[in-house]
Amino acid sequence: MSESHVVSRAKPGWRAAVAANPVFRILVGTLLVWFPVPLVTKLAHRLVAKPYSQVWPEMLATVVSFLAYRFFVTHMEKRPLREFATAGAAREFGTGLLLGGGLHVMLILGLAAFGVYHFDGLNALSIGLISLLPLYVGVAMLEEMVGRGVIFGICEQALGSVPALVISALFFGGIHMLNDGATVMGGVSCTLFGLLFAAAYMATRRLWICVGVHIAWNYFEGQVFSGVVSGYKDGTGLVRGHLVGSEMWTGGTFGIEGSVVAVAVAGLAALVLLYMAYARGRFVGKTAPALVAG
Repeated sequence: MSESHVVSRAKPGWRAAVAANPVFRILVGTLLVWFPVPLVTKLAHRLVAKPYSQVWPEMLATVVSFLAYRFFVTHMEKRPLREFATAGAAREFGTGLLLGGGLHVMLILGLAAFGVYHFDGLNALSIGLISLLPLYVGVAMLEEMVGRGVIFGICEQALGSVPALVISALFFGGIHMLNDGATVMGGVSCTLFGLLFAAAYMATRRLWICVGVHIAWNYFEGQVFSGVVSGYKDGTGLVRGHLVGSEMWTGGTFGIEGSVVAVAVAGLAALVLLYMAYARGRFVGKTAPALVAG
């Protein structure tokens, strides 16, 4: 073949190579989505006196974080925001709420069956039952956009579904090990919940169900059953109860999601959702940049 017929392919410049690197994209996406939350909330708490700065900063931070995620997906990843498509969103979000609440009720019933949880009565209804809802919504949105939208999505594109499941689950467990009162069992439980969320995302290829499960689980733990949410005590919820037994059963300072029963509940739910994703043919290998999650 003559030299005139040889098609030369110029190598991309170093800037393009860095921009396409999965690790770089994960770092940029994570910072872009995570940074607005402490920035907005801290600023609001400094500028506005309590109690007026208790609810709306969380809502504002969630909106700003979502807009940052949308910018990252559409302008940097250059793909449609399919994971937040509105068609069927209410159904999937509602399913997530029912699933998250149901799983937590299963946990309480399991602990009661083993003699760990004892029901003491009900507290009076108060504004406290809903005052922390914006916080739970914000935490769920933030952790799902970063954990599943950014980390899982980019890892799946670069490595395939199975490595992405492992990496995103370990990330989720790891960040919760930074919480107050963290325990090894709590880290295992949160890792399995990370697997559960990623499996739910794979089964639907959208984040609505993940956000719903996340909100309902935290809400039931803190505001319904008056428990400690991943090491943080939120106050008095609707139901009063007490725990009896070793840390393995009670979860200790991390709360009941650090219990061996929570590990079992999260693990079984993750297996069911993984099977659903597999049955729907949602496991993929390494894909082209244009086919990133969604």
